[in-house]
Amino acid sequence: MVAARAILVKVNQWEPTPHQDSLRGINALSVAVVGFLVGYLLATIYVLVELTLTNAPATATPSNSFGALIANLLGLWTGLLAAVIYASKKRGTGSLKLDFGLKGIMLQDLVIGIPVGVLGQLVIIPILYYPFEHFVPNLSQKLSQPAQTITGLGHGGGFLVLALFLAVGAPIVEELYFRGLLLGSLKHRFSRLPESASSFLAAIISSVLFGLAHGEPLQLLGLAFFGLILAALRLKFGRLGPGMFAHGAFNAVTLIALIKIH
Repeated sequence: MVAARAILVKVNQWEPTPHQDSLRGINALSVAVVGFLVGYLLATIYVLVELTLTNAPATATPSNSFGALIANLLGLWTGLLAAVIYASKKRGTGSLKLDFGLKGIMLQDLVIGIPVGVLGQLVIIPILYYPFEHFVPNLSQKLSQPAQTITGLGHGGGFLVLALFLAVGAPIVEELYFRGLLLGSLKHRFSRLPESASSFLAAIISSVLFGLAHGEPLQLLGLAFFGLILAALRLKFGRLGPGMFAHGAFNAVTLIALIKIH
């Protein structure tokens, strides 16, 4: 918690600017929850349809089938994006720019976001897990196993599709949902608290949920901590751009590291 507070301690120490409008949040926490549940339901349906149409073996799952993995992501993202759009239209202004900070790309998004993502993957995550290396045998290998499994499903053009999904699609959808809709909804829920407290709680909760949503217990700590960094970027700059590029760079580093196995 001390490290988390250190990351966010300066978030609210800027002079009021127009970007604060997108940080006030909207009353849409219930929409965020429903969207996530609908996304998982659609993911299950999409996977079942894909496996049926392709006559896949009974053992096929998103963890061992390229088609099932893509169907799973499309189903989940459909639910998440639907929640974002619905919340903006029914609970917000109808503008993703005003409600969630989805604005045009700026140079600072790249200059800030890409280094943060690269350092997060190559420096911060290793440091974060270093104390556990003596307690968990082959920790580094176990941490990279899920990514190796996923990237191992795509070959040739399939790997390119996976790369686009993970380095481009995931950052856009997940930042819109977790740092846009969910973070903003949590800030609105805690709006009676001082600004710094509402930002802190919203960042912590949304980051933990971001980590849990990936369904990888061993990676939870790293994903939640990086989610906290992404939340800090969102709160500091009032836009999703820096976080999207940081998220994309974070995933891209993993893809580049694993590309040699293809």
